[in-house]
Order: sequence, then C-alpha cells, then structure tokens
Amino acid sequence: MVIAKISTKGQITIPKVVRQRLNLNEKGDIIGFEITSQGVIMKHLNVTESEQDYTENEWKKIEQLARGKGKTFKTASGFLGHLKRLSK
Repeated sequence: MVIAKISTKGQITIPKVVRQRLNLNEKGDIIGFEITSQGVIMKHLNVTESEQDYTENEWKKIEQLARGKGKTFKTASGFLGHLKRLSK
C-alpha cells in the first residue's frame, strides 16, 4: 500500500510509484475518481478535444425547429439527415 498525507487545503501529492504506474507524467494530465463500495478508484483519463458537433448554420436550424411545431424523429440519424436537407 502506498500512503500520502492530505494538506490543510485538502490536496495530496501523488506518490511517484503511483504516477509511474498510471503514466501520469505531464502537467495537466487528467485524473478521474470513481467512488465504489470498496473505496475509491483513481484513473488516468485520456481526454481529447473534439470538433464542434454542429456548424453555426445547423445550430440556427436546430433553434428554429425547437421554437416551432416541428417534425418528430425516431432516430438521431433521421434528425441529422433532416438538418442537412434544411441547410442546403
């Protein structure tokens, strides 16, 4: 077992052996904490930036649809196809 102390501000220094095991070696690495009935699981998270999901024109169409009585879609792909047809 590896031990660390909590500071008065509630902070801890992650011991080197844990950082090495989780491949935490860069400033800004993201860590997730999962609370379980057995304790807490700490994980190194790989977060990637994604492209914007919708263009500005698509957002305008979504807002337009949301304001009015619109068509109901059974699937997300049907909705996205409808948006593409509207933006042509």
